[in-house]
Amino acid sequence: MIVQKVYFSCSFSFFASLLFSLPVSAANPEHVKQLLNTNSCPSCDLSNADLYGAKLSKANLQGANLQGAILNYALLGRANLEGANLSNADLSGTFLGEANLEKANLQGAKLSQAFLYKANLEGANLSNAYLSGTALTRANLRGANLRKSVIFVSILSEADLQDANLMEAKLLSSNLERANLARANLTKAQLHNAILQDANLTQAKLVKAELNQASLARANLLNADLTGAILQQATLYLANINGAIFKEAFLYGTMMPDGKFNMTGKQ
Repeated sequence: MIVQKVYFSCSFSFFASLLFSLPVSAANPEHVKQLLNTNSCPSCDLSNADLYGAKLSKANLQGANLQGAILNYALLGRANLEGANLSNADLSGTFLGEANLEKANLQGAKLSQAFLYKANLEGANLSNAYLSGTALTRANLRGANLRKSVIFVSILSEADLQDANLMEAKLLSSNLERANLARANLTKAQLHNAILQDANLTQAKLVKAELNQASLARANLLNADLTGAILQQATLYLANINGAIFKEAFLYGTMMPDGKFNMTGKQ
């Protein structure tokens, strides 16, 4: 019995040491050098690379592996990152104005205070990404996956979010004025204090969405589904709600399209 315990203890120690001695995936140093010298490294292995503050405007990083890379405050304006893997990368404060991130993987990435004006994120995966104070004005997010992402106090005015997946996303106090959210899925999304004035929400799915104190003045909610949504003290002044579904929605204190306040809580 004692021998078995000793054997088990030794075996466990051996495998534990083996496990912790396994190398952590790191960037290919030659690829990092190539990028910094030529501003081009498509399909390169730059995983976990330290590119803090790097000047990479117009860089070609198409299909590159930048998983876990440190890109804080890097300059990537108009860079080509189409299909790149940026999952869990740190892009806080990074400049990505007009960058091409079509179909890029940004799952779990940190984009706090990043600048993505007119960036192309069509079909990109931003699920579980963190975007606090992020600028996405006029960005293309058509068909993007933003499920469970945190988009706190961010600017998405005039952004194109057609057919985007925003299920359970946290868009608290974010500005989506004049944004195109046609057919977007906002099921269980949190939109407290969000600005959705003049936004296009045609056929959008807002089932059980939380829109407390949100401003939807002049928004187009044609045929939108707001089943079970909470719109307490929200503003729907001059909004188009033709064909919209408000079954079991809570609208207490909400300003309706005619300018009158709803004091019953029901549509």
